This record gives sequence, C-alpha cells and structure tokens, in this order.
Amino acid sequence: MHSFMINYGDEIIFQHSSSIGREKAASKASLKYSKMNQRLLKVLILLLHVNTQLQFSRAQGPSRPYCPAKLPIRSDHLGPFKEITLTPNWLDKVYNLLIDLASTATSDPYPLQLKDNVYGNYDQYDYIVIGGGAAGCVVAARLSEVPENRVLLVEAGHKESGFSRLGTTGDLFWKSKSHHWNYKPVPERVSAYGIKDRRVRIPTAKMLGGGASHNGLLWNRGDPRDYDRWAQLGADGWAYENVFPYYVKMEQIVKDQVGSNVLDRGYHGTKGPVHITGSVKPNIVGQSIIEAVRQMNFPVGDANGKNHAVFGYSWNNLYNGSRESMASNYLAPASFRSNLDVIIHAFVHRINFDDQKRAIGVTYEKDGKIYSVKARKEVILSAGSYGSPKVLMLSGIGPKNELKKFDIPVVADSSGVGQNLQDHTKTLLYFTMEKNLTLVYTEKEHFIQEVIKYQTNRTGSFASLSGRIQGNFRTRCALDERPDGTIAISSQLPGSFESNMVYSYVEDFTDDLAERYLVPQSFKHGLLVEMFNYRTLSRGQVRLQSANPYDDPIIENNYFAVKRDLDVMIEVCLTTLRIFNSKTVQEAISAKPFPNTLPGCEKYPLGSPGFCHCLALTITLTASHPSCTCKMGSQHDPMAVVDSQLRVKGVKGLRVIDASVMPEIVSGNLNAPTVMIAEKGSDHIKGKTLRPSSPPYTTEDDMLMYH
Repeated sequence: MHSFMINYGDEIIFQHSSSIGREKAASKASLKYSKMNQRLLKVLILLLHVNTQLQFSRAQGPSRPYCPAKLPIRSDHLGPFKEITLTPNWLDKVYNLLIDLASTATSDPYPLQLKDNVYGNYDQYDYIVIGGGAAGCVVAARLSEVPENRVLLVEAGHKESGFSRLGTTGDLFWKSKSHHWNYKPVPERVSAYGIKDRRVRIPTAKMLGGGASHNGLLWNRGDPRDYDRWAQLGADGWAYENVFPYYVKMEQIVKDQVGSNVLDRGYHGTKGPVHITGSVKPNIVGQSIIEAVRQMNFPVGDANGKNHAVFGYSWNNLYNGSRESMASNYLAPASFRSNLDVIIHAFVHRINFDDQKRAIGVTYEKDGKIYSVKARKEVILSAGSYGSPKVLMLSGIGPKNELKKFDIPVVADSSGVGQNLQDHTKTLLYFTMEKNLTLVYTEKEHFIQEVIKYQTNRTGSFASLSGRIQGNFRTRCALDERPDGTIAISSQLPGSFESNMVYSYVEDFTDDLAERYLVPQSFKHGLLVEMFNYRTLSRGQVRLQSANPYDDPIIENNYFAVKRDLDVMIEVCLTTLRIFNSKTVQEAISAKPFPNTLPGCEKYPLGSPGFCHCLALTITLTASHPSCTCKMGSQHDPMAVVDSQLRVKGVKGLRVIDASVMPEIVSGNLNAPTVMIAEKGSDHIKGKTLRPSSPPYTTEDDMLMYH
C-alpha cells in the first residue's frame, strides 16, 4: 500500500493511501480545506520546498535516495510544518490531489447554469457545439442569442474554479490529470535534450474556457499582414480589413486599468465582453527594459495598434485581479437562457451522418453510459487543434488510407485533416537580480502577506502581471516585413512557483537539467525571459493511434526540423542578452544570467551564438499555440479541410470553428485570434458578417455595422 502524510504541528492535515481511494480522500480532505484556504497554500509551499531540497541534495552529492521515508522541513521557512512522509511517485500523487482540492475547496467564481444531461435519442437541438474551450464558449453564446435556436454545448472537462481564476497560477494546472488531456507527443528528433524522454509537454486544457483558463493571459492579435496572408492562401474574406471589426466588437479596454501601456486610438474596442487591461503599476524591471530598448532604437508602442513590431507592456485578460476566460465572459451569462444547454464531463466519440453525408448528431459518453443526440441544422466542432482532427477522423473524415487502417468507414476523403500542425517554439533565459521584486516562496511571511492581499481585495503579486514586457522584432532571418522574433519578460523568477514547480516538474525538465541549472539559484530573486520564434517553418501532424476514442492522438511537433527556425531562436537569444547587458538595465537591477551549467552546453561561452544554439536545443518548449490542423482554404486546395465559411468540405451540416482552421499561424498568442475566429464563424452561421473596415476607426459604432 502506497501512502503519504503531511503534518501541520501535531495535527495530520493531509493523508492519502491507495487503499482509501483518490476520490474519497479528496472529498474528505476538501472539507478541511474549505475552512482553511491558507493552509492549502502552505501545503503548496511545502511541496515546492521539499521538491527543491530533494533536487538540491542530489545535485550536491554523494548520491542520496530521491524519495526518503521522512524529510525534516526547516521551521523558519514553513512555520509549524514538521515532516512529510513520502513514497515513490509522491509528487505526482500529491500534486494532482492538491490541484483537485484547490479546485473543489474554492467557491464557484461566477454564476453558471449547467444541465445534468440530455435525453439521448429523444432530444433534438438546432446546433450542437463540441468543445467548451474559448471558441466553443463564444459560438454557443452567440448562436443562443437567437431565441429560435436551440443550442447544446458538450464539454469533456470541468467547469472553472476559484483557484483556476488566480491570474498567476494557470500553468500550475498543466500536469493535472483532471484538468488537462496530458497528451504526450512523440519524442523530438533534433531538439528537447533537456526534457524527459525528449517529449515536450503540450498543455491542453480539459475545462470550460479551454486554454484561456490556464494560459499566460496575453492578449495579442498578431501582425495585420498575417490575415492578409490568409486571404492570399485562399481564405477569402479573412484579410485584416475583414477581421479587424471583430476585434473591436469583442474587446473592452478597461480605461482605468490601461496603466503604462501605449494605447493607439481607433484600434481597440471599449464595449465588448472581453476585458483587456494593461500594466497598472510597472516596477523598475519593466521601466529599465523599456528605457533600454528605446536607447537601442527598438520602437515602443501598442502591439495591437499601428505597428505590431514594437516593445511594450503586455495587454492581458486580467480584470480586477482575476483571470478572465470565454467561459466567464461569454458562456456564463448565456447559460441562463432557456434555449442553451451546457453539459460537462461528456466525452464525444464521433459525429453521426446520414446517407446524404449530412451531420445529424453526436455520440458521447457521460457517467459510463453512451448517448446520441440529434442536430437539426448543424454540428460545430470546436475541440482544438489536437481534438478537432481526432474527432473528424474518428467520424470518417480524413486521409482515406489512415481511416482504412483502423477500419473506420470513410465519409469524406480529406487529406489535410491533422496535417500542417504549426506551433510557436520557445526557450528560456533565467536571470538573478539584486532587487527584491519577485515572490520567493521560501520567504514565508512575504508569501503569506501576498496571499492575504489577494484573498481580501484582489491585489498583490497573485493579482498582477505588472512589469511584463513583450517585444516583437525582425531578426536577420526574417522572410518578409513581419516580425519573426518575440521575447516576453516576467519578473517572477527564479525563487517562485514558476522555477521550481512549473519548469522543474510540470514542464518535465530532466533531473540533470533541474539540479545543475535551476536548483542552485532557487532561493534568489530574479526574472525569466521567454524567447519565441513566431514565424516557424517546421510542420507537424496529428494522427490516430487507433479507432478507440479513448486513445490519445499521435502528435508529432517536429520542432526545429527546419534549420531556419533554430537560426531565428539564436538571433532572439542574442538580442535578449544585448538588452540585459545594457548599461541601463545593469544600473537598475544588476541582472545576471544563470551560470552556464546547462548539461552538454558547458563548452560554449555564456552569451555566444554557440551557447544560444545549445540552449534552444536543450530547453525546447512549446508556447502552447497549436494550430492549422484543419486549415481553411479554397475549393481547389486539396489540403484545405474547411472553406472560407468554415464548412467542412465533402459533407454538409458540419463546421470547424477553432484555431485549427488557420491556414498559417499568426505571429502572436492565439487566444485573441481564436476568439475572433469564433465571433466571425458564428456570424457566418447566422448568414451575416460585419462590414470590412481598416483601422483606425473614427467612431466605434461604425465598426459594428453589418452588410
């Protein structure tokens, strides 16, 4: 029997054994945590500290057992915590249990009406939406605006919790078995040497709100020319003049929370459902970096405004200290309409067709039983860039030879399904600094003070992304006038949740990388720079593993398969080091990169092109921006899965509306473009679209005029 126990003073506050059962233990413990939220957060602190101590002991040698029976905890760090009893895989077990407890012990963040189930073959809807991610929430809400439309939204995962709404902890969910699909891609062929088994973890949310419920909160449209490129590739009606009015329609810039951000007039909406905020109280980190890039002749401005190739404080989906998602902004208010039903924990097996190849319904599993529900008008697939091609292929739409391999009856031979997978790759640079500006979890009093600030008035470190800088620029490898390199700077490392829980554990760093590179700096203040290639040429694919809907898809990312992608990352890394070596930044925060103890990279001088090359191939990560696996295109494009109105080619009554329909990935984070696609796709279903218009506008209401 495997077990673990956490003591708080003389009281056992958490105990679990395999004989008790996960659900029963979680239910029992959540009753205590509902009364003691601070204690729960202290347990998370404890886990971070224990994991770091274990890694540190291994890094120092001689070799010690990774999971000792009992480990004493320093009381000056953790107050009355005395010891923790550990067994093999203890961190996986306690991590998943505590994430579940944190979710069940916090109250619902907003009113939401759910339906237990539908009545199977006896129930009919006009529209069935598969997937309650960002796109699915928008589509269900917009279609149900028409009282005559009866709409069903089917989601496989949870609803959001109060814990998931904490703005700065979304990535803590990335390894949660109950909140994520936990897909494991095939091992990378030329990169990811610092990741366990070279299988880059790909966070894919399994909850209402989808990626917006756990992502980095950045609101970035990409470059306007990205959309003009879509139109050139056959996506008629998707040029920037066509999509710009939808960005205005869905945005609501919060005027008293713009802060230090540059705001270009005539480029943003102020009346939409999505609250967008800036950096209200930037600290010296952000101020010094902005000044440094100005001196280096990089433009500073509004990345969603006149020029995308700028540095500036990030625009965020953070409002009054809480994370926002499309579940809260769109679905929750709409869920009380009598013509919209929302069911969760319902796993879709396939889309059903009649003899005329018309989509007529959906088969799904809920609570161990199989149900089929009918759609009178259309089925809308919004399961994301991994899920949507999987559901299509399970339903008989995909490459004919692939389907025949698993004896799946072919409804439509569509060669492009699952192909053309595109993502943004990233790597990391860590810096220590003398200024005590970050939230170091071992500084117990400071940590608890920040928790109390958040609990009482939604302020403090947990409620703010102040100081986060994002910069878009062209490298020497740029293929056209669009920026291809991006850096995002967060003053929250290294002694924080991010360094020790997210990157050491959640992102599956190898023990060697974590112990030699991260752990020695774990108790210091510092910051993290995420470096991206936003114009990747490498392409991957999504395939079926079998005809069993419960088997994960086979995902091949092929990061850095094209050498130019690596060259871009080297340029971004060298630019980042130039910024941090500047006199302005050094005088302000004395930022120093971590010593080059990267396994396999020690022979390269820190800051050299060779070091950046090795860094990118060692710490190879995803920006969690999968796209393009059901791409949109003309009727003459054999690889196009949907047409410009997002209708699946070869069948009737079926559309795909999510990031998978992008012909090419945009040069920005995908949350905003995905919501735009859902807004515009919903209008296509309604038979209308907003009138094309280019920025800047004179009157916002003019942007909301339909043809």
